[in-house]
Amino acid sequence: MENSIIKSQAYGKDRVRVVRVVRHADGWQEIADYWVCCLLSGEQFETSYTKGDNKLVVATDSQKNTVYYLAKTLPAEKVMVPEMFASEVASFMVKKYAHVTTCHVKVTTKPWERMKFDNKGHAHSFYREGKETRWTEAYATKTNPPSAEQFTVK
Repeated sequence: MENSIIKSQAYGKDRVRVVRVVRHADGWQEIADYWVCCLLSGEQFETSYTKGDNKLVVATDSQKNTVYYLAKTLPAEKVMVPEMFASEVASFMVKKYAHVTTCHVKVTTKPWERMKFDNKGHAHSFYREGKETRWTEAYATKTNPPSAEQFTVK
């Protein structure tokens, strides 16, 4: 394997399900329902491919638990907007792990609609409507701040 050349690599955790409900003092609730994919890369991971040395690999369960931790502890305004949440996760990963140089995070969401009774939105009742899927991707590196792009498919 000494002649092996790694041109690019990334690994991570996909299909991390995040549901966050924000309950306001007046009884009004908001819901965010995401599927998160987190991919890490860095030059120092090359030995895990060429020499079987996994000491620098961040376990995928650790990545999953970090996404859960951030979803629970970040302020609601940073979690309820998928672009902000993706940027926060990507930024956290490159800051937390010195050997991670790039983090790519994709957040996919299907919107929940608020139920209406007597033409008024109900404070805490939702239903899923339609087949629309929205996703955003954020990238963070050691040298660049996170950036996010938004996409919608109907």
